[in-house]
Amino acid sequence: MKPRHSQTNKAAIQVICLGSGGGPSEDNVTGLLVRSTATDWARGSLLAVDAGSHLAAITRILEKNLPNEAPAPELPPQDMETDGTSSPTSSPPTRNPIQPKTLPEPIILDNGPFAGLSLPHASARANAAHVVRAHVSTYLITHPHLDHLAGFAINTAAFHATSRPKRLAALPFTVEAIKRHIFNDVIWPNLTDEDGGVGFVSFQRLREGGDIMVGTGEGRGYIEVCDGLGVKGFKVSHGNCMKEPQPTRSQRGSLGSISEPDYSAFKGPDHRNLSIPYVFGTPGEQTPGQSYYSPGVQGRSFTSDPTPQHSVVDSTAYFIRDYDTSKEVLIFGDVEPDSISRVPRLANIWAEAAPKIAEGILSGIFIECSYDDSQPDAVLFGHLAPRHVVAEMKTLAQMVKDEKAARALDRAQRKRKRSSNGLNITMDDITDNKKRNKSVITRSSSMQPRRGSLPLMVPEEESQATTPDYAGTERNTPVPPDAPLQGVRVVIIHVKDTMEDGPHVGERILMQLNEHADALEIEGFGKLGCEFVISKSGEDYFF
Repeated sequence: MKPRHSQTNKAAIQVICLGSGGGPSEDNVTGLLVRSTATDWARGSLLAVDAGSHLAAITRILEKNLPNEAPAPELPPQDMETDGTSSPTSSPPTRNPIQPKTLPEPIILDNGPFAGLSLPHASARANAAHVVRAHVSTYLITHPHLDHLAGFAINTAAFHATSRPKRLAALPFTVEAIKRHIFNDVIWPNLTDEDGGVGFVSFQRLREGGDIMVGTGEGRGYIEVCDGLGVKGFKVSHGNCMKEPQPTRSQRGSLGSISEPDYSAFKGPDHRNLSIPYVFGTPGEQTPGQSYYSPGVQGRSFTSDPTPQHSVVDSTAYFIRDYDTSKEVLIFGDVEPDSISRVPRLANIWAEAAPKIAEGILSGIFIECSYDDSQPDAVLFGHLAPRHVVAEMKTLAQMVKDEKAARALDRAQRKRKRSSNGLNITMDDITDNKKRNKSVITRSSSMQPRRGSLPLMVPEEESQATTPDYAGTERNTPVPPDAPLQGVRVVIIHVKDTMEDGPHVGERILMQLNEHADALEIEGFGKLGCEFVISKSGEDYFF
């Protein structure tokens, strides 16, 4: 049988699910491992994204896939003697020369999520500790709720045997909350390297939207957090804070705006500001639910929230990029839908994702769906149900459609510019040619193409979409006939178990997701094209 790890030859990124739930069972809460397959299981090549479940989940996976696991060690037997009163007495232990400790031969797994990894120990628990100590270098945390952090805090007891501190990377609001409320010598010892702590954990404070001074080209702004992987994080909304906002900078939610320097000199090839959330609309004008950054004006503010009077619970969405292939996955923390959010931010994420999907760079989205559709909007508590997930995918799909149409129009315009120095053929010429069954009529280079014409050749099977050009007129532009999200897998995480008899709620969520997607096609929107997958602890996904 062909080894399972041969899949890595075709994929750029592997994501291992350690925890797929959102409670109430504590043994299966949010936790993922991400790696670039180009690193080939090198030391420090694993990135943990959230760690509600972590070491215990790795142990369970290895127990299933480790061949001939050694039994648990037993206590050495004692020689027993019985005196006249039947009370046992132990005889002095026999002195044996000290035997050197022999290590087992390394084991290379052939199956399971860790296929191809060389393990030095015989037991699953010892090898799981080895994976955490030697291979997991960074913990990328989306927000400081316990179901995304508990495993990391408990597992710090295993960090003492590492060669360097573990890195906890996150946006500043998450780092400050963990530092203040977890590693504070009250809830948990201060095991960080700040404020006189022990030094097991080192913080990496990421800049929202990436760091414009890092990287080049399409990779500009991505911050390396792990061997072979870079990240760019954006805030998303996770419901409302129950208490009134306080006028302090330590507030839980994002209020007001912060001043940013002028980055207008840093432009991408499509004229968007790199590492700044891109939104549709006129620069300098803010529309409800969108943020903006207006280039060219010194001191113009980058406003994260359009309604600063409300305190919003922050979470994070991370774009994770493989440096070797430029492929990406998008992983969300807990998030609520824009349709009911006081501070809608998902549209910004989709605007950042749409060009990547259109280009074939982004093919995996990990997003929560905590409840099925029986959960009313009023008691979502900052989460999603299937109706919201599909509505957000529809928004993303429309942006991808627009992106593909704009790219097709741009290609057509470039062809017209090139053809102005040679021969030009219009769509009318092609139609006349079909009617007369003659060769295509050519025109001299001195003639200008008629406004509204397209250069050849547009395959007949391609659909025609009406797209405005830069002058405001409309023209027929070829658009690929496939569904906009074709090839994208949407992996559902953070499913809250109902703990009731019968099928798991994840089965019902998957059925409802597909029903909503089918309804879009019936209503005339067309196929989304994406595949919905319910994550399970112990499974892995390649992109």
